[in-house]
Amino acid sequence: MSVRRSRFMRVLWGALALYEILNLLFFALLRALPSSLLPGAVKRAGEAAGILAMILPLWLILSFREILPRVRILSRIFFLWYFVLGTFLIGALPGMMLAVLARGGQNADPYVGSIPEGALAGGLLFTGAIFVLSLRSRFLPPRIIKKTLAFEGLDPRLAGTTILHLSDLHVGAWQGESRLRTFADMVRTLSPDILAITGDVVDHREEEGRIFERIFSPLSGKIGTVAVLGNHEYWTLEKEAAEIMRRHGYPLLKNESRLLVTSGGGEIRVVGIDDPAGADYAPDCGPDLDRALGNVRAGEFVLALVHQPTLWEGRLCEAAHLTLSGHTHGGQIGGHPPFPNLASLFFRHSAGLFSSSDSASHGHVLHVSAGLGYYGIPVRVGMVPEMTLLTLLPAERR
Repeated sequence: MSVRRSRFMRVLWGALALYEILNLLFFALLRALPSSLLPGAVKRAGEAAGILAMILPLWLILSFREILPRVRILSRIFFLWYFVLGTFLIGALPGMMLAVLARGGQNADPYVGSIPEGALAGGLLFTGAIFVLSLRSRFLPPRIIKKTLAFEGLDPRLAGTTILHLSDLHVGAWQGESRLRTFADMVRTLSPDILAITGDVVDHREEEGRIFERIFSPLSGKIGTVAVLGNHEYWTLEKEAAEIMRRHGYPLLKNESRLLVTSGGGEIRVVGIDDPAGADYAPDCGPDLDRALGNVRAGEFVLALVHQPTLWEGRLCEAAHLTLSGHTHGGQIGGHPPFPNLASLFFRHSAGLFSSSDSASHGHVLHVSAGLGYYGIPVRVGMVPEMTLLTLLPAERR
């Protein structure tokens, strides 16, 4: 088992263990609530639902091992319940503390009298507040982030070149076609020189590729549109992912490069790296830096596209002046560094711009997009949907 997959499995088992702990805490609180507040029939129904929720990870594990089919509605229930449990219990703790203070600290037992009621009130208030805050990302246009990047030795003919970075559309997951058309209209308005898409366009089925084709295939950067696959394309379409996505108008680079030339004659070598998830499906899938960088010539400005920011290391970081990635969603909750977000618990580069500290790749930059779509839950707080417009300029000589 690879180091990356081993780490993923540790995270997966840890997340499932936490899920079961949260379920047990919720179950204990449910049983502690007085019948005057929660009728017996309601409590029994809640307990039955809790038991079903606790065995849901069994289906998740078996579906990942392809013993059982992947049923989309069950995935959504799992992630939504996980999120609700977490937010509810975060709010329940201060609710319990306030209940203790209101009683003057006379009752030390957290499951007697008004203390469970305080936990219930705190949990409901906090969960409700989080959902209200998330409404902005559901109905308002995504944020457009504009950044200017200066590179030493940049060909003056590339000065002012714009790159629009889109990632993680997750077509069909928690957002309809009208929302996707809003994204497409914004791309037309921005009219970038290069349109770059860093994977996870489809979420669950091939039909989403056809939706992408209808809405996004007519779009193009002035000098080109480029894209790479993400893990979801492989999870959904398996070894046929590249063929199917190209058939639906996806401008795919799979461990290959393409030379884009500006109207002024400036050249950008765009390198597309395949996603590590592909290695699970076919020997010719997954990252292959030798193939991807094979046509790079000395002196070229190199723009690299990868789905997962964990690939920005070593040879790729040295070869590419600018690398674009996605995958993390910024955890969908939190902020860009230096502010924390959920993704920063698992990724060194969670969202935003990062400069290489290695002398061999001095001045080289990684941009991690928090993306436009959703995975698991239809909630974003702080880390709202975004697209980023990057403008290239030569660095001023000191």
